[in-house]
Amino acid sequence: MLASPPNPTRPVIIQTICDVFAGPAWHGPSLRASLRGLSSRDAARRIAPGRNTIWELVLHLAYTRHRLVMRLGADVARFPRKLGKPWWPTAPGEPTDAAWRDDLALLTDYQDRLIAAIDAAPEARLRRQRPGHPRTIAHELLGVAVHDGYHAGQIRLLRVLLARKAPRAE
Repeated sequence: MLASPPNPTRPVIIQTICDVFAGPAWHGPSLRASLRGLSSRDAARRIAPGRNTIWELVLHLAYTRHRLVMRLGADVARFPRKLGKPWWPTAPGEPTDAAWRDDLALLTDYQDRLIAAIDAAPEARLRRQRPGHPRTIAHELLGVAVHDGYHAGQIRLLRVLLARKAPRAE
C-alpha cells in the first residue's frame, strides 16, 4: 500500500460517482438500474428481522450524499428525514407509492447536489484531510461510488430474495 495514495482528480471523482449511480457501470447494474421498477411494497419489505429494507438503503444513500455535500462546504439545509440511528434515516411508517417516488427523487436530488458541490468546491477543499481521518475528502468522495456499488449489489440480492419469498402482509 502506498504511504500516501495520489489524490483523484475532480473529473475522475465526478465520472466515477455518476457511472456507478446511473451508468454505464462496468461492474454491473448501476444503483439506478438496481432500483428500476421496484414497487413501494417490495422496497418496504424486510427480508428478515433486523435487516435493512431497500427503502432504508435508499434513504441511507441519500443521507450519505447530504453529509458529503456538507463536508465540501456547501450550504445545506437539514436533511428532510428523521434519523433512526447515525447515517440511517427512518423510512415512512406508511409505505405508499407517492412516498416511494418522493424518496427516490430525494436520492436523485442529493446526487445532483453532490455533483454540483464537487464541481464548485475549491481544490484545497478536495485535498483537505479531516482531523483523525487518513484520507482526503477527494478519497472519501470516491468512496461514495464504492458505497453505491456495494449497496446496489445488496439491493439486487434483496430483490432476488424478495421474489423467492412468498408475499405476506407486513
